[in-house]
Amino acid sequence: MTPTPPNATPTEHIDPWTPTWSPDHTNPSLPPITLITDPHDQPAYTTTALAAHHPRQGRITVHPTPLATAPAYLAHDLTRALGKHLPPPHTDPPWWTGNAEAAWRVTAAWTQTLHINHYVICRAHRITGRHLEHLMALREHTRTHLTLIVSGPPPTALTALLNTVTHHHIDTLPAARQHLNTSPAPLTDTSTTYPWWHRAPFPLPDDEPWYALPPRPRHPAGRPGATTSRSRGTPTQPHPTRHAPPAIALPALTDVHTPSPHHETVAQRIHTHIAHPVHAAAVAIRTLTGYETDQLPHLTAPTPHRPRADLPAQLPNWAALLLDAARVHTELEGHTPSELPAHLTGAHKPFRLTAREQNDVAHATETCRLTPAPLAKRPTRRKSPR
Repeated sequence: MTPTPPNATPTEHIDPWTPTWSPDHTNPSLPPITLITDPHDQPAYTTTALAAHHPRQGRITVHPTPLATAPAYLAHDLTRALGKHLPPPHTDPPWWTGNAEAAWRVTAAWTQTLHINHYVICRAHRITGRHLEHLMALREHTRTHLTLIVSGPPPTALTALLNTVTHHHIDTLPAARQHLNTSPAPLTDTSTTYPWWHRAPFPLPDDEPWYALPPRPRHPAGRPGATTSRSRGTPTQPHPTRHAPPAIALPALTDVHTPSPHHETVAQRIHTHIAHPVHAAAVAIRTLTGYETDQLPHLTAPTPHRPRADLPAQLPNWAALLLDAARVHTELEGHTPSELPAHLTGAHKPFRLTAREQNDVAHATETCRLTPAPLAKRPTRRKSPR
């Protein structure tokens, strides 16, 4: 048998994760679904559920958008409940927000990366059968506990679903409070793994400063100017006036454990304003290194087989987590067989960005009030006297 050359590209293809579910393929070891029924629509049930929202303990309460029946909308609601904002309605949204499979992959990537172990869904009687199917697919993939609060008669689709899976029923307010007020200990020290305190204002007020990214590195080579966000009607960089001070230059990252206040401000913006994990990670890397969008698809991360890489071996915790989320999302898209070395599958290149996605990253960069570093002035040559 001829051995595979070290630099050969594997032909193995793995299918992406899709939010589809069938009762014939339900894992019986998953936590049972909890159904809380509130036939009289008492406000105390919703109040108790909202008070049970404890991200540090892996529990997220979601209040779905009323009358939003499109398959992607519930995924958006879950992503927002995780503290990630989608673009405001008056802007041209990225393509993935209208695609149900893409939107649910984003939700699944955050759920897995942030170790979310319990979703509490309020007013579950209003979500559609398609939403229930996608929720069940998310439950199967991430093994999260699912609590559904039904304020009124359970719909037919939900009743049919519960007949096929293990579940238990709560129909009194004291029992609901006991269930929702059970607070497990945090799985990890979230103060160092994920900054739940990040709450940048959304959208940013006009007086929030702009920051200039570090200078563009020479390597890897790219095509400068190949992408822009002008197609979205946004300027590529701010135009300072008498009332708008020039962008603040971000300082060099000298210690990953003690970031500057400016880096902390930018971290808050990225975690709050960018819902797509790959785009958020890309903006974080641009913030720390100065790489432009055309260079991102060529960047390599260090691996045991190839420790020399474009990306630093150590990153601040807030940025490392975003890179982890981007990796999980890439795996969900079916790009990286995990049993093969990263340099053979392309997993050491964290940003598989098309031209359209590079435009999305450029737009997300501007949304966080980040602009390319000003071009260095070329020294003028003196003319020698004749």
